[in-house]
Amino acid sequence: MTIRFDDLPEADQGLLRSRLVAVPRTRRGVLRTVLGAGSAVALGTFTLINNGAQRAAAATYFNDWTSTSSGPCGAGGYASGHTEAGAKCGPSTPCYDRTCCWKYHNGAGNRVGWHTQGPGRGSRYYTHRPDACYAGTYDSWHWRFSDGRTYRCSDGWTCSTTGGCYRSICPWAV
Repeated sequence: MTIRFDDLPEADQGLLRSRLVAVPRTRRGVLRTVLGAGSAVALGTFTLINNGAQRAAAATYFNDWTSTSSGPCGAGGYASGHTEAGAKCGPSTPCYDRTCCWKYHNGAGNRVGWHTQGPGRGSRYYTHRPDACYAGTYDSWHWRFSDGRTYRCSDGWTCSTTGGCYRSICPWAV
């Protein structure tokens, strides 16, 4: 048995159109549609403003010295004579277990791979030291090991609940 095009039933165009087009039938429906669209536009605008503010803050707060052949790593720089035993990034104490490094998504004053700002595990508290790296301007610097790996070393403080603090460095492979 073969089916021809003429054998197919014809669809009711009015029924199809009424099911595909959402027409607000009351003033309440129109108001709901307008308020929903306005809320979406407002939230989108706030998101754009927030993203712009975060980028501007990150650009000024997370200033990264990326050259591995000049600055602190260059001849006469404070990292030029350091050994590669572990991830020794500078004169401060590196946290080799990366507990002082932020590992989660960016936000709340923290960026992935930088020194943590906020409470840590147990009785520790971490804070970032802005402008404490090279030339009193940068918040981190890069150091290349002889095996080719490069680390970002960002400075901060590691504190205890008793009030004792020491300078710490987050060594993060980049």
